[in-house]
Amino acid sequence: MLLKPDDVFRGLLVEARDLFVAGHFYSCVAMCGIVGERLVKDVFRTSVLIRKNGSTEQPTEAALDQLERVETIGIIEFLKKAELLLAEAADAAKNLGKLRNNYAHSRGKKPDADAAEAIKMLHALVEGTVSVFKDFEIKDGKLVRKTAPPIIP
Repeated sequence: MLLKPDDVFRGLLVEARDLFVAGHFYSCVAMCGIVGERLVKDVFRTSVLIRKNGSTEQPTEAALDQLERVETIGIIEFLKKAELLLAEAADAAKNLGKLRNNYAHSRGKKPDADAAEAIKMLHALVEGTVSVFKDFEIKDGKLVRKTAPPIIP
């Protein structure tokens, strides 16, 4: 799943950053959680195909909209077990959701530190989902495609 110039994520990510920079830490934590949930649900949306009557097709928007009623933690676990979300990104998504819930229900205790942590978790989730650099690394000052680890029989 790649981020496109007109994608909703860009605006949401900028909003989360701007909230942090402005010192609106409660709002920043909540926004990071919202962006994380949107990323997870959209990874799932882009991965689902329906097989019926001998053919495979994409679900309708009406069917996909029902995902908004599904607990995000279940979607995260599904994506992890289906190997569509790596463990690091899945853990970041779960922890970000818990942190967001603390602030959404007025239980946050360390807003400035938690906002910084939320930004880090969101970054890990972005890196594991929509980052255009997730398949690359810097070696000897150059951006190169990551190589798959060797398969040992």
